[in-house]
Amino acid sequence: MSRRWIQNPNRCADEYLDGIEDFIEFARRHNPGATRIRCPCRRCNNTLFESIETVGFHLVRNGMIETYSIWNLHGEQVDHASSSNAPRVDNVEPIVDPNDQVMGIIQDAFPFASTNIN
Repeated sequence: MSRRWIQNPNRCADEYLDGIEDFIEFARRHNPGATRIRCPCRRCNNTLFESIETVGFHLVRNGMIETYSIWNLHGEQVDHASSSNAPRVDNVEPIVDPNDQVMGIIQDAFPFASTNIN
């Protein structure tokens, strides 16, 4: 099911209420035996643990965090390697510490000088 319902401002709409049911079922399936889960309502912001029934009530009353479309805190696995949003990197340049370059120049200019800074 699409998660467009999360942005629906009408929390009495069938689409929104069905979405809450789907979320609750998802949370139960991915957290078997859990009596409390993180509450993704706008007030709790996934920081408070509540009973599953209370989470459902909060989602109707407060609405879900609108950006919480990947339910990773409730068991959803994200395959970052196959994500179409992930940028592809072909040429990776090594990170060069400028201090290493400076020390190399000093050693070339003064080969007999000590480079121990400590």
